[in-house]
Amino acid sequence: MNTHSELNTRRTAANTTLALSSGRAIHLGRLGGELTVLEGRVWLTRDSDLGDHRVEAGERLRLAVGENAVIEPWDAGHAVSVQWKPRRQGFFGAVLAEPLRALAWGLGGLAGGFNALARSAAASASRAQGCISGGDSMASSGAVK
Repeated sequence: MNTHSELNTRRTAANTTLALSSGRAIHLGRLGGELTVLEGRVWLTRDSDLGDHRVEAGERLRLAVGENAVIEPWDAGHAVSVQWKPRRQGFFGAVLAEPLRALAWGLGGLAGGFNALARSAAASASRAQGCISGGDSMASSGAVK
């Protein structure tokens, strides 16, 4: 399966009409929306399903926000035409989406750093404890009262 971004597209204000040639696949994005097959048959794969779906001409399928979906022509040698209506993103979603993604990525890195620091401290403590034998400690020599 080739994922290809150079497609015949025609955009209106809220819709995109796509013409996929045989052997091409596209990712629909994670904002959700409505897919309508105009011509041909489409093979749809999405993360939330165990199986793939065949969507016929005239059929519609709604994708929820966050669903990862890929479409490609079902029949080898035949192109398809689909209409994709992505879900409109609200003002706050558009403004906050990228900063929140960056914050989540940064916090993930920070957590990984703290995890590595804790492992290093535990290893150092283990090595230090192993270096002190019973006769070498200050407590066993009688220096500490």
